[in-house]
Amino acid sequence: MAILQSHHAFADDQSLLVGTSVEQRGIYASTLNLDTGEFSPARMVGDAPRPGFLALHPRLPLVYAVTRENQQPSGGVRVFQIEPETCELTPIGQQPTGDEGATHLALDPTGKTIVVAHYSGGSTAVLPLRDDGTLQPLAMLVEHTGSSANPNRQNEPHAHGVAFDASGQFAFVADLGTDEVIVYRLLASNKLERHSAWNAGPGAGPRHLAFHPNGRWLYCINELDSTLNALDFDEKTGKLTDLQTIGTLPPDYNEESWTAEVVVHPNGRFVYCSNRGHNSTAVFSIDAGNGQLTLQEIEPTLGGHPRFIGIDPSGRYLIAANRDSNNLVSFHLDPETGAIKPTGHQVEIPKPVCVVFPRHP
Repeated sequence: MAILQSHHAFADDQSLLVGTSVEQRGIYASTLNLDTGEFSPARMVGDAPRPGFLALHPRLPLVYAVTRENQQPSGGVRVFQIEPETCELTPIGQQPTGDEGATHLALDPTGKTIVVAHYSGGSTAVLPLRDDGTLQPLAMLVEHTGSSANPNRQNEPHAHGVAFDASGQFAFVADLGTDEVIVYRLLASNKLERHSAWNAGPGAGPRHLAFHPNGRWLYCINELDSTLNALDFDEKTGKLTDLQTIGTLPPDYNEESWTAEVVVHPNGRFVYCSNRGHNSTAVFSIDAGNGQLTLQEIEPTLGGHPRFIGIDPSGRYLIAANRDSNNLVSFHLDPETGAIKPTGHQVEIPKPVCVVFPRHP
């Protein structure tokens, strides 16, 4: 793999930070040329054990990573300062998260709190942030309870994804093991109060969540049965209501496949989901009146096990992170039809599982 000692972002470049499932030194950087979809060669920029999913601070040049630490329990979060021009990362703190299998994280919109989902431990953690974005110790650990229909994957809780509403008043946690999306109220004391829950179909396996830009519709991708739910969120009551369930695979596909990621286009007109096994991206149009979905196309991700897909802030490109083929692939997005088209460009990165897009300096 080609290595650059330094790379400066230009006006037509979008910086990328990539989390991986590599055991050590697992955060990489590249840039995406917004005219062509071409990547710069990848560089290791952050030293962290199996960093996995990343999240950016809403205001400060900071990135947070869930990690697997050499401690008991192994869950952790590390925070890094992002050098604006090169995306080199400087570690500025870390904290244990209090359980096994820290898998996903989200910051509230004000940048005061991180919520972490633990897949192996089946719990949700809360870590406050100081004004400078550095981590404070664990404030609360909520143990999930329950099980569901799949005897191999759902005999206990498996918290898998976190999202906040636009106000930051509510945190939503998708639990693959219990077939729930749990709605927590985030209190001023950095504690979570269980408010309500929405139940997916038995054996669905809720994995990740993505809000529509209007803040009213929430899309839940279900790993085990390869479906996508459109949900209505009532910000006054804090409750979710099911609008629709739709499949993410071709109707004649009968081999094993599991969904991974869901993302809403910045223009609010399309939803994209990744399928691992089928190794594809499903494209859905959104009904502007009711938030329901219509399948438009299903296109290959040009790699194996697309653990993540993301859309750059301009809305011009979709990036597929194919873990098992060790590559990121870029696709042009048509803002009018939602259609995806390969740019012909990719970059080699070991076991990529998450991509975030730092802001330009």
